[in-house]
Amino acid sequence: MPKVLARLFGVGSIYLERRVAVFLFFGFASGLPLGLIGETFRIRLTDAGVDFGTIGLTSLIGTAYAIKFLWAPFVDHIRLGPLTRRLGQRRGWMALTLVLMLALLFGLSVVDPASALMPSILLAVGVAFASATFDIVVDAYRIEYLDDRQLAGGTAVHATAWYLGAKLAAGVLVLWLADVASWESAYLFASLTLVLGLLAVAFNHEPERRVEAELEARQHEVARFLATRPRLAVGRRGRGLATLYVMVAAPFVDLVRRFGWALLSVMAFVVLFKFQDAFAGALSGPFVRDLGYQKSTIAFVYKGFGLVAVFAGMFAGGLLMHAFGLVRALWIAGVLQVVSNLGFSWLDWMAGFATLGVETAFGQGNIPSELKGALIDAHWPWLAGVIGFENFASGMGNTIFVVFLSRLVNDAYTATQYALLSATALVARTFLAAPAGFLAEAVGWFDFFILSGIAGIPGLILLWFLARTRKWD
Repeated sequence: MPKVLARLFGVGSIYLERRVAVFLFFGFASGLPLGLIGETFRIRLTDAGVDFGTIGLTSLIGTAYAIKFLWAPFVDHIRLGPLTRRLGQRRGWMALTLVLMLALLFGLSVVDPASALMPSILLAVGVAFASATFDIVVDAYRIEYLDDRQLAGGTAVHATAWYLGAKLAAGVLVLWLADVASWESAYLFASLTLVLGLLAVAFNHEPERRVEAELEARQHEVARFLATRPRLAVGRRGRGLATLYVMVAAPFVDLVRRFGWALLSVMAFVVLFKFQDAFAGALSGPFVRDLGYQKSTIAFVYKGFGLVAVFAGMFAGGLLMHAFGLVRALWIAGVLQVVSNLGFSWLDWMAGFATLGVETAFGQGNIPSELKGALIDAHWPWLAGVIGFENFASGMGNTIFVVFLSRLVNDAYTATQYALLSATALVARTFLAAPAGFLAEAVGWFDFFILSGIAGIPGLILLWFLARTRKWD
């Protein structure tokens, strides 16, 4: 055990390296816009007197993040003239999207949704597309800029900074500023923090391996395309079609070519590794409220302490990955994720004990809500323990899983392939977790969280299969 701890602490210095630490700024710039056009924007619309039906529909603003893989091929290959020549392909796109987000968020800060609802919504949609495009570029930049030794640490830093931007800055700070000053000044101040992202772009470098890998792959794929279509081999039309093929189709063809039939197992693992996390997470908030925990307890323990536990898990995931390799880290995180879901079943069981004597007096289901809340709230350490463990395991799994996705991509198609893989994981888990509420109503909370833990076992089986058929470390 001392040797293991020494090994973990020894690799902790990875977070102090400049290339890793810079993702504090990129991660923050990635998370902030989503927070400003998400829940915080809906609170601003409520203050403006917008009806709840319209506010509910604004959740569709974030659609850009789920479909970003559709334009990722163009971000991968289209050059931006002077920006590309000056900064390079990745940094040029990062600078462009950051400036766009600054301009759109400035507009969103000065436009009052009470008198100009549609312009406010259109500006938010524009922010979503610019932000999703920035995510495409910064994910590719992270994979290409960091070497294998730094990737896990950089991913942990990026994810932590994303939470700081999306939850702390765009949530807590903006709401406080809106309360003490105004919505306009709060949004304006938040948008100006994106200047830090521009400074990070200016003071860092373009990935060295990017241009060489891209040009070699593009020439190879163009030659392959034209060789099978001799009639197109001469003329601009053939070259244009070949270039379009390389931009749009080649990234997907490359995945099939490299993995063959095993790609089906890889994609299934991408969907299922975090499935139990999404399945339980869809109802963990309603569950703790239904148990009787009061809103203030939920805010400080479930939200506040839970967020700290996520951060701790992310950094622990980076250390594990760096010390023991990808596959072992995936096993540790996967098992912890499964076990952590069972903690909610334990919490439901213990809540029954906490109210047992009172239920005998009042009759089952007849305890006054205020009394039940007081009885349950007295046992807030139970909630802290369960939420802390679950969020720690989830944060650990997030970091290691992102590194796994990063290892799947080809340097020549980084942006497109990573956008496709991350979108597949997000969309598929969202649809699969949708029936969670119906299952919980049918079987009850205790059995629901048992089943949600079991839902993580197929992902572990696929991990065993993939570890046997391919070397990932």
